[in-house]
Amino acid sequence: MTVNDSGTAESFSYRACTDGFSKREKTMRILNGGFTCVRRFCESMNKSLRLELVETFLNLDRVDANIYRSKHLIPGIPDNPRVYGGQVVGQAMVAATKTIDDAYHPHSVHCYFILGADRNMPIIYSVERVRDGNSFCTRFVKAIQNGANIFTCEISFQKDEKQWIFHQTTMPKVPRPETLLSIRELVEQEIRNDPTYAERVECLRRMEHLPTTFDIRPVEPAKYLRKTATEASYMCWVKAKEPIGDDTRLHLCTAAFISDSCMVSTALLPHVGGNFSLAMAVSLDHSMWFHDNKFRMDEWMLYETNSRVAAGSRALINGRMWSTDGKLVLSTAQEALIRGKFV
Repeated sequence: MTVNDSGTAESFSYRACTDGFSKREKTMRILNGGFTCVRRFCESMNKSLRLELVETFLNLDRVDANIYRSKHLIPGIPDNPRVYGGQVVGQAMVAATKTIDDAYHPHSVHCYFILGADRNMPIIYSVERVRDGNSFCTRFVKAIQNGANIFTCEISFQKDEKQWIFHQTTMPKVPRPETLLSIRELVEQEIRNDPTYAERVECLRRMEHLPTTFDIRPVEPAKYLRKTATEASYMCWVKAKEPIGDDTRLHLCTAAFISDSCMVSTALLPHVGGNFSLAMAVSLDHSMWFHDNKFRMDEWMLYETNSRVAAGSRALINGRMWSTDGKLVLSTAQEALIRGKFV
């Protein structure tokens, strides 16, 4: 995932609404008509909800044995050629599952982002069948553009079997999603509460493209709005806005898609309002462990992320995803490169 200089992922033509205006003019332009570009963008994205999820994850073109090609790429930042990293992870998983019997499900995924993916050209996914066993299968996937490897991923699949032991930590106690505001509602409320405060323009940068496909509701709104520095932890409820079918693989790939969405921004929370100015932040790697394969991403899931260390221009972020009945279904980990300057 690519993050802009404010520490957030842009998802619409923010600059097209505000370039060339003073801070006050920017604020008033947004209030009086700037939301038009947001609405148009959201309308187009909502119309393509099924296209995004189904075309992205289910309908990769088969080029040859073990070779697949993307059909629909989603930008991390609109009007920017870079592909959203979570989509590359999801597509790599789909390419691998196309070479695996339906009895096997992914339980462990380890990815490296090597180069940014260009959404103006297809991504080729080359799948190596490392091993086919009775209980486990392993696949190695390379994502290729312009003859260069841009991403690699190793995935281990397992057949369902009897559960011999079980334990897990307790799900955090948080408000139910029905009692919380969505990201869009939070941003609009923030601007209405103080329409003359020019910095509210920055709130529009929080309107990522993901909330048009997913309903995302932050548990602690102040952390999402990033008004002040806080500890590097974040929680939100998330689900797809429309039913996405009964294909288990689609739900697992959708979880992979969303799991990359807020990890880098979590690591930046302690540095809000300080003398650090972000220049770049990109995911270096991404790992996932599926503890369950029966959950649905069109039902509410709690996703929590935290970063316990940042050093050497790199931050380590961990995540956990829970179903509403308290089951831990997914654990994630990511290292991100973060560079900037002190002002």
